[in-house]
Amino acid sequence: MATTTYADYLTKIQDDVLETIKDAQEASLKSFAVPAFPKVEGFPTAAELIKQSFDFAEKFLEVRKEYTLKVAEMIETAQKQAVDAARTTIKAGKHNN
Repeated sequence: MATTTYADYLTKIQDDVLETIKDAQEASLKSFAVPAFPKVEGFPTAAELIKQSFDFAEKFLEVRKEYTLKVAEMIETAQKQAVDAARTTIKAGKHNN
């Protein structure tokens, strides 16, 4: 029997949430009756604007992800150093008794 980890549980919840959002969006799209708008020369279409904004958002999230992972690595390093220092202090204290 496979053991479910916290990461597995979190992934399942995230997948379920995304699927629910997709279902709600699909239902919303089916209810739309949008009139046709003329294309204005020199201006991007709504779809082009949306694609461009999401492309930017993806790049922005990637930059934030890289930064946040570096911060997490720094925290992990600091935690390891603190644990190592505590162990050294404890060992030194035991030798002085």
